[in-house]
Amino acid sequence: MNPKLTNLSLIILIALVALVGCEKAQKMVVDGVPADTSMDETMTDMEATPVKFILLIDYPEGGKDAYIAWVTSVAPALQAPEEVIRIRSYDNEDPEMSPNRLVEWEFNSFLDMATYLNRPEIAAILEDIPNHSSVSTAHTFIQRSDYSKDVEGDLPIKGVILVDYPLGGKQAYLEWVASVSQALVAPPQLKATASYDNYYGESPHRLVELEFASQEDIDAYEALEEIMAIEAELDNQAGSWVLHTFELRSDYINE
Repeated sequence: MNPKLTNLSLIILIALVALVGCEKAQKMVVDGVPADTSMDETMTDMEATPVKFILLIDYPEGGKDAYIAWVTSVAPALQAPEEVIRIRSYDNEDPEMSPNRLVEWEFNSFLDMATYLNRPEIAAILEDIPNHSSVSTAHTFIQRSDYSKDVEGDLPIKGVILVDYPLGGKQAYLEWVASVSQALVAPPQLKATASYDNYYGESPHRLVELEFASQEDIDAYEALEEIMAIEAELDNQAGSWVLHTFELRSDYINE
């Protein structure tokens, strides 16, 4: 197997196992077999918690236009299934920085994502991505409730923080996040934010998204003393972290 396919194929395989497993569990409940409490909680999480499936992509050298042309040809098929809420794509503000591109699929639940990924036409498109890119990695993130701020519609600038928890230090990290969450979301320049945990516990462990109406807003936000202090402390609280700024593309915006 092409090594670039391993990450994505594994996620699709796990999603299929989860989907089949939950269908069996649901049938057991319907047939009157007593349900295990922990299974109930797991199924509730899988059925009710928002999920993001993301791809981090590097364009092939000199091949961005060809990649975008291919995306244009497959975008309608990717958007068609009812399980997906929306798809959005972004270019890295720094074209020399990896990843060059971020693509996000939003789902209401893990089960919706699993159903979507296991559609043959979707799996075929996703498995073809490494043939059109130099690097592509797939990750599944489940939404947390650490902090949230939202507005209707698409925002053009997205700050993306990818975090690895320190070894054995996740709980301490989350306690620190709780202590700074209000300061993080309060500035008016920040229009929307949300945090996510990696569903499979792999690196990156955590995704934080910060959305802005303009480049001027994100520059002003990052220049605030309280935000600079939080970023400085993040070096001590996280095992590792990286910040990228992405600009919204129109590849999947057709509504």
